[in-house]
Amino acid sequence: MKYVLISVLAAGLAACSANTGSAQAVLAQDQAVDAIAREWVEAHDFNGVIMSSAPGLPPYQLVVGVADPDTARPLTADTAFQTGSVEKYFAALVVFALMDEGVLDIDTPISAYLPDYRSDTGDRLTLRHILSNQSGLPNDLLQAFRRVANGEMEAVEAIRVPEAVSLYASGDLAFEPGAQFDYVLSNWLLVQYLLEEVTGLPYPQLRARHVFEPAQMRQSGGYLNDLSNTDPRVNDVAIGFDPGDPAGQGDYWSPSFFRGSYTTAADMIALERALADGRVLSAASLDLFRTVQAPQQAYAFGGRFRDWELCGETRPVSTQSGSNGASNMTSAYDIQSGHAVAMLTNVDESQGEMFALSARLLETMMGCGE
Repeated sequence: MKYVLISVLAAGLAACSANTGSAQAVLAQDQAVDAIAREWVEAHDFNGVIMSSAPGLPPYQLVVGVADPDTARPLTADTAFQTGSVEKYFAALVVFALMDEGVLDIDTPISAYLPDYRSDTGDRLTLRHILSNQSGLPNDLLQAFRRVANGEMEAVEAIRVPEAVSLYASGDLAFEPGAQFDYVLSNWLLVQYLLEEVTGLPYPQLRARHVFEPAQMRQSGGYLNDLSNTDPRVNDVAIGFDPGDPAGQGDYWSPSFFRGSYTTAADMIALERALADGRVLSAASLDLFRTVQAPQQAYAFGGRFRDWELCGETRPVSTQSGSNGASNMTSAYDIQSGHAVAMLTNVDESQGEMFALSARLLETMMGCGE
């Protein structure tokens, strides 16, 4: 049996205390959001968290299901989920924050920052290429995960970051940097290493300093291997699982030389608002950060920015997504209005379906939905 925690209609109920026509409109809007979300949850047998937020109003949230199938521990609004590829978004933000400080330049060859990296590649590669997944590096990091699957977890775990970069992020280029898009994990191992080498600080400390802290993401952090080893330590974590097969797909284990992160729905929305408010990047850097580099993929630097048809017009939306095994997350932030939807699940769910619901909820909050 599913455990269901619902915290809904907060914005409307708070507004209605003023007893105005505007408050009644807000309440009706919240009721519409609730109806759409509940119908979708039932149709998709969703296990996770849905949060929608309008500027200046308390968020709507719907929390359904279990965080840990073995103990039946329920999900809460504060449950931490693995970010998957949203970690790339965080890493790119660290780079841009350091660019604001004059420490890095995304168009300087990385050999200037990593003198010991192979020069025939380093002289051609820039952070612009790497952060936009257009480096040409082969996806050699997959070799480490194959070794783990073949029973070599202990050997892989013994590899330190510099050796990992040499093994898994230094291969011969498959194409000229900038020539095409290729979603390669090795890019992000190289980014984390470069950040540590340039600053002399551990990557998790940089991520906290330049992303989590200025955005007031108080429920976000990092982990080693999986969410059983989080930093800062949290116990309310979501464990990925397959409801139809207890022995089926969970979340993937990651070697400690490749750092992952966790977050909550509220923190993802807080990050987008902090970016808009100028608390993370300068206006010029944010404008560049949101500039698509690979148009066919709508990919900028570490994340995607798409044009969505909302309320009868084309609007720019920050559309971030990540997955790791069974765990999936999406966030959609309408850049012009500040309306946001974040969805996190520890049961495999289509990100396309999650984004489709997000678009419906955005339109409903903006007053033009069903």
